[in-house]
Amino acid sequence: MNDLIGARGESRFLVLITEPHDGERPIFRAQRLGEKWPATDFLVELVGSEDVSGFFFVQVKTTRQGYTERERRLKVTVAPHTVARLASIPAPTYVVGIDDVGGIGYIVSAHGERLANVASVPSHFPIDRENRERLWKEVREYWSSRLPGSFISVFTDPALG
Repeated sequence: MNDLIGARGESRFLVLITEPHDGERPIFRAQRLGEKWPATDFLVELVGSEDVSGFFFVQVKTTRQGYTERERRLKVTVAPHTVARLASIPAPTYVVGIDDVGGIGYIVSAHGERLANVASVPSHFPIDRENRERLWKEVREYWSSRLPGSFISVFTDPALG
């Protein structure tokens, strides 16, 4: 049963993140990575950024357990080693909690200061139009701040050098 709930949550995330922006086209393209990837479920690419090619990784957790009473946090669990692995990826990474009953998804950065162990996800950032746009801008800013040409590979074509 947990596999079915998880698969449904991943499908719901795919729908939420690729909703058309302003009624036109999606601003993200998402690809499932499959069970072989230990910490990430999706690679998500920015769409519509002419000058910067950006992407981020997502771990999706789905629950039918509802919310905490006091702070209204979605009850999902991400193991500490998974959170550590997510935070070590040199790219933007996020945890998405999907409320399987309500069909809502919430996103939180895996690079958060207190994110050593996840037992719940805050409901502050639902995956809606406003937060998709904020996410797009955050990821684009991350990749545009990288120094162009700072990567030099040893695998260069000697005929072009």
